[in-house]
Amino acid sequence: MEFGEAFGLTFQNLRIHLGLSQARFQSVAAVSTISRIERGIQIPTLPLIEGLAKIMEIEPLTLLVLTAAMKDGSLEGKAVIEKIERDLRRLNRLD
Repeated sequence: MEFGEAFGLTFQNLRIHLGLSQARFQSVAAVSTISRIERGIQIPTLPLIEGLAKIMEIEPLTLLVLTAAMKDGSLEGKAVIEKIERDLRRLNRLD
């Protein structure tokens, strides 16, 4: 699965889970933009990801971790977190 499709599905699943309409995100993007993101047609910029996450009251990294998990065929973020932890240890950035 491509990143755009994985991000769109992840975002849509979380948005629905949180009970938020596409219109709720109008302060950061038009409804048509949200629709294109959810369909994997448009990949959001990092500032837009920050805005979407803020409205959802989650960290932008949470959205990206869950996207990476979906891209790898999972709905769980644990495996991605473990990969990140290994990377941080290898780079001597954990501790």
